[in-house]
Amino acid sequence: MKTRIKLSALLFIASIATSCDNFLEEKNQSNITAENYFVTADGYRSLVNAAYSTLRTVWGDEPWLYCLGTDIFTRGESELIGGSYGGRDTQSRQLNEYAELDAENPCVKDHYADLYYSIQACNTALARANAANGISETEIVQSNAEVRFLRAYYYFLLVEQFGDVPLVEDEITSAITHFDRIPETDIYKYIINELNAIVGNLPIKATEFGRATQGACKNLLSLIHLTRGYKKYANSDDFTKAAALADEVINSGEYRLLPSFQEVFKEGNEINDEIIFSVQYDAKSLGGNIYNGNGQNAMFGWEIWSKIPSGFEIYNTTYNWHKPQFTPTQFLYSLYNTSSDSRYDATFLSEYYATKDDGKVKAGDLRVYFPHYDKEFTVNDSLAIMAEHPNAIIITKELWKQDIENIGGSGIFPMIWKFFDSTAPWPSNNQSYSGTRDIFLFRLAETYLIASEAYLQAGDKSKAAERLNAVRKRAAIPGHEKDMIINEADIDINTILDERARELAGEYKRWPDLKRTNTLIERTLKHNNLAKKTNKMDNHILLRPIPQTVIDQDSERIEQNAGY
Repeated sequence: MKTRIKLSALLFIASIATSCDNFLEEKNQSNITAENYFVTADGYRSLVNAAYSTLRTVWGDEPWLYCLGTDIFTRGESELIGGSYGGRDTQSRQLNEYAELDAENPCVKDHYADLYYSIQACNTALARANAANGISETEIVQSNAEVRFLRAYYYFLLVEQFGDVPLVEDEITSAITHFDRIPETDIYKYIINELNAIVGNLPIKATEFGRATQGACKNLLSLIHLTRGYKKYANSDDFTKAAALADEVINSGEYRLLPSFQEVFKEGNEINDEIIFSVQYDAKSLGGNIYNGNGQNAMFGWEIWSKIPSGFEIYNTTYNWHKPQFTPTQFLYSLYNTSSDSRYDATFLSEYYATKDDGKVKAGDLRVYFPHYDKEFTVNDSLAIMAEHPNAIIITKELWKQDIENIGGSGIFPMIWKFFDSTAPWPSNNQSYSGTRDIFLFRLAETYLIASEAYLQAGDKSKAAERLNAVRKRAAIPGHEKDMIINEADIDINTILDERARELAGEYKRWPDLKRTNTLIERTLKHNNLAKKTNKMDNHILLRPIPQTVIDQDSERIEQNAGY
C-alpha cells in the first residue's frame, strides 16, 4: 500500500493541471519535468486540483461499504462478465450479510487504499506550497485550507469505517515500513482541530463551483460533532455544537432548499442553490475519456432488456444500463405516503414503455407497471390496467425482491431513477462507468436533518421537529403540506432515520447513518432479507477489517480489528 501511495499519487498528480474553463479539466504537460513544473504557479495549482480529483477516486466506483448491509439496501444478483462473477457475488455477500467478511475483501481493501492515496495527494500539495513561485500568499493560504478540508474529510471516512488508523500528514518520499494506528478519539480531535483551524481561510462563496467553502467546512464539522456525540468519548457539547453549526449553514443565506425535491435532481441542474459540496463530473473535465465517469446512475436497477422478454433492445438508450448492485429493500418503498409525499415518484420509476416493435408489442406500449407500494391494488385495478394496456406486465410489491438465494422474488423492482443520466453510454465491456452527473456529498436538505437529529439528542424536540418539517414540507405534493407535518411528540431517532431514508436514498449515506445512531444491527436484521436470513451480525461488524495486504506489508504487522 505504501509504495502505491507514493508512486501512484505522484504519477496521478503529474497528469493533472489547471484550466480557466474548469478547474478539473485535464491538459497535457508532458513537455516539462514534474519537479520543475510543480514550483510554477500552474504546477502548484495542478497539485491542488489533483487533490480535488481524488474525490472521484473515492466515489467514482461502487460505494459498497456505504450501501450494502443496511435496512434500505440489500444485494441483488451479481453481474456476469465474460461468464464469470469474478468474485463479486462473494464480496457483496460478505458486505451485506457480514458472516464471511474478512480482511481479503477487495471492496474493503480498495476503499482503504483509495482513501490513503487521496490523503497522500493532499499531503503532496501541502508540502510543496511554500516552494511555488509567482503565486500570492492569499491564494496559498486559501488553497492550503481547501486541501486540508479534503484531507480531514477523508480521515472522517477512514475513522468511521476502520476505527484506529494511521495518521499521515507529510508527503511520503521514501519507503516507510510501519505506521502506528492512532486511537479513534485522537483522530476525531485531529479532524475537528484541522477544520476549526482552516474554516476562516475558506471563501464564503467559491469562485469555481465544486471548491470547498466555509459552508462545506461547517457542514462537515456539524456532521462530525453529531457523530462523535454518540460515542463513549464524546464531548458534552457535541450535539449542541452540531446543531449550531448546521444552523449557521442553514441561515447563512448562501444556500436554499429548492422549491421541489424533483428539481434538485433534474438532469443538468447539478449546479444549484441547494448543493453545498459535490464531486465534479462534467464531461469536459474528464479529458475526453467518458469511462472515467461514475456509476451512481447505474447501480440501483436491473437490465430491462434481459429481464423483460420483448419490447426492449440490448444497449437500450432510453432506459440505459442498470444492474441490481444495490437492491432497495421492500422497507424502503414502504416508507413513503404517495398521497402526500412527492419523493416516491421523484425517486423511483414505476412505468416502463417498450422501445421497439416486437411481435404484438409495439414501441410506446406500457410494458412494465409497478403499483405504488402503499396503495391497495385490487383485481379490479389490475383488470383496468390490462384493459387499457394489454401488453403490460404488472409486478406487485410482494415480488419486489431478489430472484436469488431462494428468496422467491422477481429480481425486478422500481428502479431508483433520480440519478438517471441520459448521456451515459453503455460501459466498456461492462466494467467502466460513464455517468457524468455530479455526486452530491453535502446538500442543504441533509443539513436540516443533521440539525434535527442534533437538536433531538440535545433535548430540544421542538427545534428537532421544526428542522425536520422544513424538509417534509418541501417534499409535499402541492396542497398536502399539512399532511406532511410531524408533531413534536412523535419525533424520535427512528422518525429521523426514516426521513433520511426518504430524502437521501442512494446518496451513499445509509451505513454511516445507522452506525452513528447505534441502529445498524437492529434495523438491518429487521428489514434486510438476506442479512436476516443469515443472522450473523454482532458488534464487531461496526468496524471493517484492516486489509490483509496492509498488515502483511507492515514490518510490525499492525493489529487487526477485533473479530476478524
